[in-house]
Amino acid sequence: MKTQIGIILLSLAVLAGCGKKDDGTQANQNPEQTPSAPAAAAPEATAEMGSQAAQTVMAAVPTKLGDAAYPLTGLTWIKGSPVTIAPGKVYVVEFWATWCPPCRKSIPHLTELAKKYADRVVFVGVSNEDVATVKPFVADQGDQMAYNVAVDIAGKVVDGYMTAFGQGGIPTAFVVDAAGKVVWLGHPMDNLGDVLDKVLAGTYTTAG
Repeated sequence: MKTQIGIILLSLAVLAGCGKKDDGTQANQNPEQTPSAPAAAAPEATAEMGSQAAQTVMAAVPTKLGDAAYPLTGLTWIKGSPVTIAPGKVYVVEFWATWCPPCRKSIPHLTELAKKYADRVVFVGVSNEDVATVKPFVADQGDQMAYNVAVDIAGKVVDGYMTAFGQGGIPTAFVVDAAGKVVWLGHPMDNLGDVLDKVLAGTYTTAG
C-alpha cells in the first residue's frame, strides 16, 4: 500500500515539473519576439536614411567651376552606351534640343571633336525632351551625330548642370576633367577644341 502511495506521489511530482517546463518555454519565446518592436520603428529609420541620402545628392550638385560633376544617372540612352563619369576620363556633357537651330548646327562639330578625341574624351548630348521626339531625330542624323545621346525626362541631370550653373540657353557644353570636376562651360562652337587640348595636357585652369 505504501509502495502504491509512493508511486502516485512520484507521478504527481513529475507532472508538476513538465508543467513548469512548458511555462518556462513560453516565457523564453516572448523575449525572442520582442525584436518585432524595433521593426515598428523601422519607417522612422528609413526616413532618416532617406533624408541623409537626399542631403548627399544635394551636396553633389556643383555650384562653381572646379566642383565635382553631377552624375549622369536616371537618363534614357538613345544612342551609344550609358556613360558613368569616373576619374581618368575627360567628358563633354552638352545640353541641346531638337527644336533648337543652334543645337542642330553644333551637332556636326561635336561629331568631329568626338572623332578627333576618340578614346580620350567621352561626348554626351542630353535633351530634356521625350523619347518619342528625340529618338527619330537622332536616327535621321545618322553618322552626323556620332556620339552618345540621352534623354533626361526627370530633369535631374539638367538641374545638376544647367540650373546649378545658372544657364538658360542651349546649346551649352560642360567639360569634366580627369579628376571628375567641371572645369569649363560654354557654347560648343566656342573654342571647345582648344579647351580640350589644354585639359588633356593638364594645363587648363578654371580661370582659362
